[in-house]
Amino acid sequence: MATIVIDPGHGGTQEVGGSSPNNATGPTGLLEKDVTLQVGRRVADILGANGHAVVLTRTKDVNVGLSARARVSMDNDADVFVSIHFNGFNHQAQGTETICDPDHTANSANLCRRVQASLVAATGLADRNADEPNGVKVQPLSVLKRVKHPSRTGCCLTEISFMDVATEEARLKNPAYLESIATAIAGGIRSYLN
Repeated sequence: MATIVIDPGHGGTQEVGGSSPNNATGPTGLLEKDVTLQVGRRVADILGANGHAVVLTRTKDVNVGLSARARVSMDNDADVFVSIHFNGFNHQAQGTETICDPDHTANSANLCRRVQASLVAATGLADRNADEPNGVKVQPLSVLKRVKHPSRTGCCLTEISFMDVATEEARLKNPAYLESIATAIAGGIRSYLN
């Protein structure tokens, strides 16, 4: 079985090591940091029940620096590292995207495509990776830097949806929808490992 690191984005009340406490906020005040933790814990439960060794970078409302988050991957010789986030922009933009570092490995690209496909099926939202080369969106993100992870580790960061859109914030308050998101992330990871 695999060792998997799940990184619920943000947390706490102050910036730590380049990680902001919260980024996106829903129209009625739902916080990205709270939803990423709920989803991350559930992903860990699902994968753990499948026999995988799962490590969360945080298990409560605390912030962890970006290098420290990646170090969890290195310290545990992880096969997979997935960072969980939600977007916010103009209360109108919508879609699901999964991102790799510009200097990513083939493993990371494969993981990215599997997680993205699984999430798009679960959210029913626009596939914001569809027009990217090989279906992989790239962006320089510190937590995904290749040198911070074991060489074989598949690494990606997913922006599940834009939670500043009122209809999406409402869906994110529904435990069944959060369960479907967590199941999709776990399914994408399992597909990659198989």
